[in-house]
Amino acid sequence: GMSEITADHPEVQAMVEEAVKNASLSKVTVSPEIYAEVLEAAIAELMKTNKDRFPGAPEKGGWVVDNYPLSADHWSALSEKGLLPDTVVCLKNTEKDGACILHRAYLENKDELDCKILKRLTDEALQKEQEEEEGEEEEGKEGEEQKEGEEEEKGEKEIILPEFAEDDLPGLPEMEIFKGKIDLFLNDWQTVESEIKSSRVQIVALEIAGQTPESLLNQSVLGMEKPLRYNGWELSAEDLEEEAEDLAAEAEEEEEVEEEE
Repeated sequence: GMSEITADHPEVQAMVEEAVKNASLSKVTVSPEIYAEVLEAAIAELMKTNKDRFPGAPEKGGWVVDNYPLSADHWSALSEKGLLPDTVVCLKNTEKDGACILHRAYLENKDELDCKILKRLTDEALQKEQEEEEGEEEEGKEGEEQKEGEEEEKGEKEIILPEFAEDDLPGLPEMEIFKGKIDLFLNDWQTVESEIKSSRVQIVALEIAGQTPESLLNQSVLGMEKPLRYNGWELSAEDLEEEAEDLAAEAEEEEEVEEEE
């Protein structure tokens, strides 16, 4: 008779593993409305204690949302709920083909990427070797002893992974997947940026290359405070004339009032 198939059966386990793997790879999409609702609830909770932050603290504001999805629909959902922020900070890396962010990506995935790079270099070396051998065969066979010696040398060749400088990374084929993600981000940002501008929300766009987290934070804070600052300006000759005219007009009015009295 047929053997009973249980959860421990190798085929069942293989299918489960495959299903789990596919589920982990599939992108979970949450609707813009749900994002906005969750954010609204979180802000409402925050507002309960917002006034306790410091004496005279306002009930509204005082929150930062990190990594909010970049899409016009998500922005519209925020707008509809009246949750638009005062400032949007965009951190991007466009200098040197995004070498700074690619370097971070490389360090985060170093082991996996090094394996891929090493495999490619090995494959390239083998291919070159084969091409050279084919070329030699066409030229005619040389002495067997010499060939044996060469083969021994070839066998001893070892592929060593080079140390990569930050500027080398954009040119590596293995970094293409990350470059694609950066391009996608910049493309999405362009779309959303126009939506943000039309909402009259301030944008602080910062280049991350050569910056520390502290300097980026300071620049973000400066950007956020900029609209709140009083900006004085130097009075021009026209301004002074206008002021003199206003003062003269005021003096005349006062004289008229005195005469009437």
